[in-house]
Amino acid sequence: MMTARLLYPYGQGVCVSRRIVKACEERMEFMTVTAIHTRSFRTVSDFRTQLRQMLRGLFVQVLQLCRRAALVKLRHVALDGTKVRVNASEHKSMSYARMK
Repeated sequence: MMTARLLYPYGQGVCVSRRIVKACEERMEFMTVTAIHTRSFRTVSDFRTQLRQMLRGLFVQVLQLCRRAALVKLRHVALDGTKVRVNASEHKSMSYARMK
């Protein structure tokens, strides 16, 4: 059950323990995967830390199975994670045509 609690959120882009637990309490698809069993974020975090190597191998196996079943195409993906504060309005930003 704990492995499903990590695999499904990772596939949905939720990787932080607190967000995983919150999603399991609020989102129906997460509740379905976890059979509505709730855990604390500390339990999820400790499970991930203690079984890191085993889970890494499991993730690779799942990806390989999905690739063989033609469910995914494995490509290079890079996430920067940079957050940029933006303060622009429609009046201040211009299109290339308007600048001409």
